[in-house]
Amino acid sequence: MEGQEGSQQPQLILAHKRFLLTHSDVPDIEKVRLRQEVLDSVVANDMAPLYETLAGSSVLDLDQSVFDSMRAKIDDQLKKLDVK
Repeated sequence: MEGQEGSQQPQLILAHKRFLLTHSDVPDIEKVRLRQEVLDSVVANDMAPLYETLAGSSVLDLDQSVFDSMRAKIDDQLKKLDVK
């Protein structure tokens, strides 16, 4: 599975990791790694709505400063698009 990640779309990889986080058969130590990978991907791609959803369902812990930073970047992009 690890070797195939490069050939898959990043969104599919993220969705699979998110699924594994909610699956009861995955060991807790693996979930720690998956949780960090999901968080890194969500933050790197400014996925504030997904971050909020994952925090609301207790998959991730909400860090308000990280969330506010992502929302600010999104708002800036929207303002730039409105100007054009």
